[in-house]
Amino acid sequence: MWDERDPLGQREQLSRATGGASDTSSKSNLLAELFRPPIDLIYPHSWDEARDQGKEEEKWILVNIQDPSIFDCQVLNRDIWKNPSVRDTVTEHFIFMQYTKDDPKGGQYINYYFQRKDDENEYPHVAIVDPRTGEQVKVWSGPPVPKPSDFLMDLHEFLDRYSLKVSAKNPVANRKPEQKMKTVDQMTEEEMMELALQNSMQNGSTSTPIQKAQDPDSLTKIIKDDSPITIEDSPTDDVHMEEASESQETPFTKIPSDRLHTEPEDPSTSTRIQFRWSGGRVVRRFTLTDKVQRIYEWLKAEPLDGKTDVDFELIAMGKNLITSLDETVEEAGLKNGTVMVEHLES
Repeated sequence: MWDERDPLGQREQLSRATGGASDTSSKSNLLAELFRPPIDLIYPHSWDEARDQGKEEEKWILVNIQDPSIFDCQVLNRDIWKNPSVRDTVTEHFIFMQYTKDDPKGGQYINYYFQRKDDENEYPHVAIVDPRTGEQVKVWSGPPVPKPSDFLMDLHEFLDRYSLKVSAKNPVANRKPEQKMKTVDQMTEEEMMELALQNSMQNGSTSTPIQKAQDPDSLTKIIKDDSPITIEDSPTDDVHMEEASESQETPFTKIPSDRLHTEPEDPSTSTRIQFRWSGGRVVRRFTLTDKVQRIYEWLKAEPLDGKTDVDFELIAMGKNLITSLDETVEEAGLKNGTVMVEHLES
C-alpha cells in the first residue's frame, strides 16, 4: 500500500489517511508522513476474521483506538508503531487493529470493550484481546505515552507470562473483596469525622476524580494472602542478631562473583534474555543448557549501573530465580524471556 515505487499512489493513500491535510503544503505533507497511521501493519479485515486468524496462527489481537484530536494518539503513530523492534514483535506475535473512535469498522470492539471512547482521559488506548475467548487481557489507558523501549518491554513481559498454547495455564485475575460499608451506628467517632470530611470535600469540589480503565493484567499480580501474620521468636540482643546474620551464608552469598560471561555464538543452542531494572534494560545471550546460577555469576561479576556489592533478586514470571539455581535456562522457562532485576539497596 505504501509502495515507494508508486509515489503517486503513496501520496493518494496519505491524503486519504490524513483527511486531506497532507495536500495543503510540503510542510503539512512532511508532518502527515511523520504521523501517518501504520497502514502496512494494520490487519485489513474484520474483527471476526482477525479472531479466526488469531486462533489459527496463535496470535494475540493488539488493538489501538485513536482520537485524532488528541496529540498523544498521534505520538503512538510517530514513535511506537514506527519503532523497528516494536514492529517486529507485533508482526510475529500479534494481529494489529487500529481504528479511530468514530470508525464504524471498529464499532464491534468499541461497543463491547471501550464504551468510554468520548473520555479524553482514556487516550491513548491500547489493549490485548484473547482471540479464543474474546477476553481483554491487558490494557494501556490514558497518558502519558510510554517510551518505545518501555512499551516493547511490556509486550515481551506479557508474552513471557501468557501463551495461546492449548496446554498453557495463563495468569488469573485476583479481585480484592469489596469492603462492606458500615452504618453510622457501627462507626467510631473518628470514622464518622473522617466520613463527614470526605463528604464536605466532595460537595465543595467542581470536578470528579479521573478514573482510568483498569488493566486486567495488573489484577493477576495482586498477592492474596489471608493467612494470619505470625511473629517468630527472635534474639533480643541486637549484637547477637547482627553476628548471626553476618555468619549465616545464603544461596546468594555462595555464588561466585569473579566469573565473567562470554556470549555464545550459536543461535541454535542459545537464547536471548532481556534484563530489566529501574535504570534501564539490557539483552544478553546464554546457552539453553546454562544453569540459572550462571546468570547470577554474570551479574555479580559485571554489576548493572555500577551497583557494585549491591545484592539483587531476579524475578521471572512472578518467581524468584534463587530457587532455580540448578535448573537450566530452558528448564526455568527463560528462553526468549524477560527477567526483572531488583537491587536490594538499604
